[in-house]
Amino acid sequence: MPHPRSLLALPGFLLLATVTLAEPMIQRDATPANPGIPSWTVTSDYQNGPNKLEILAPDPIDPARKYPVVVMLPVNTGTWGNWGSSIVEVKKLNLHNAFQAICVAPAFDTEPWGGDHPTNPKVRQQAYILDVVLPFVEKEFPIDPNQRHLIGFSKSGLGALSLFLRNPDRFAKVAVFDPFGRVDSQQIFNTWGITASYGNRENFDKFDPFLLIPAKKDQLKKDRRITLIAGGPGTRRGVDNLRDLLADNGCSFTYSLISDAGHDWRTGWLPAAFTALLPLPGASK
Repeated sequence: MPHPRSLLALPGFLLLATVTLAEPMIQRDATPANPGIPSWTVTSDYQNGPNKLEILAPDPIDPARKYPVVVMLPVNTGTWGNWGSSIVEVKKLNLHNAFQAICVAPAFDTEPWGGDHPTNPKVRQQAYILDVVLPFVEKEFPIDPNQRHLIGFSKSGLGALSLFLRNPDRFAKVAVFDPFGRVDSQQIFNTWGITASYGNRENFDKFDPFLLIPAKKDQLKKDRRITLIAGGPGTRRGVDNLRDLLADNGCSFTYSLISDAGHDWRTGWLPAAFTALLPLPGASK
């Protein structure tokens, strides 16, 4: 079914219009993007060009079971960067089997801050996850719709929190490591590539976790659905900002410190994020 999502900017006002978008083209890769990790090439109206989608499932997979899904948002464009790869680390640590979870790593061709651009339909990162990635994963694998989870770190920590807070009915929990701090100046907004994803500050404010948390606080008081993980060495402004904001608004959340975990996918914090989201199969409750 085509996805009717578009917001067109006209001089002086905004016009909400329904536009028919083409169905995404998704093809299994003969040669994976990373060795031993199944990948697909996705062509979607929500991105500028083809991008990879990598998925690790428990082996073997039981078609009679329903599995949780963990979507790990990237911190760089493409499938690999200076900070490593989430899905490569999952494979290395065998987390998909240990936690019996479908692990998903989407890729983006615009700096992945996790926003939907107000005027450029080719930069719709949240819509891409909701309208393209999740429907495909849930068609290909036996997914428990009540067990969708998110992981992010640094810029994608803010993106994961934003996606969770804007869609609390679609995601059960979110875990973030060393998220980017409060975007509290126009200079920060202009110099970190945020404009490519969000366009302008007014649009960014609709996605900003620091504004969404006070607005959604009544939905966050009971279950601990948010986990903040701080690394080291030194202080991490983003974690401290978010911890204080959640506490000040009476929200339930989990906070942990892994003092020797550096700012990278490969520094040992990812198992803690999975543990926050999912119980180990067979573990006593």
